[in-house]
Amino acid sequence: MFESARLSDHHSLEGFDCGKESLDAWLITQARRADSSGVAHVYAWTPLGERNVSAYFAICPAEVIRNDDGIAGSVAGGHSRIPGYVIARLAIDTSLRGQRYGEQLLLDALGKAVAASEIGGGRLIVVDAIDDEAQSFYEHYHFTSVGNRERRLVMKVSTAAKALGQCWRE
Repeated sequence: MFESARLSDHHSLEGFDCGKESLDAWLITQARRADSSGVAHVYAWTPLGERNVSAYFAICPAEVIRNDDGIAGSVAGGHSRIPGYVIARLAIDTSLRGQRYGEQLLLDALGKAVAASEIGGGRLIVVDAIDDEAQSFYEHYHFTSVGNRERRLVMKVSTAAKALGQCWRE
């Protein structure tokens, strides 16, 4: 029903409304620049054959400092600096709420993060939830809170790969 592609000039951003002003504004004013400059890769969901963005997410590389974030040793794999990927933004238009598209969007983002980890390494997928509602959403999908940063959650790449039905070596 939707196609997922890197954000381009072809995509129409006007009218996107996820109910969170900061996420709407970022898409319209910053997403293309972030993608073209290599700060993050932004993926847009559009109905097949259409240009209007119905959902989007952004991913970028990250390094988590175990002690700063309060990451458990088992999650860190004994490392003090843990490479991974941040799902920096994830938003779906309010017209699609309640239809499980948020779950599908998250799976798309996780798939991209796992693929990036297969190429460049990385142990964690990180999210910084924008609010309590977002935190609950991520916790529902087995992200776990870190000890020292409010609303920061992590998932091991191996956990995401297994959820996606992919083999993964720890």
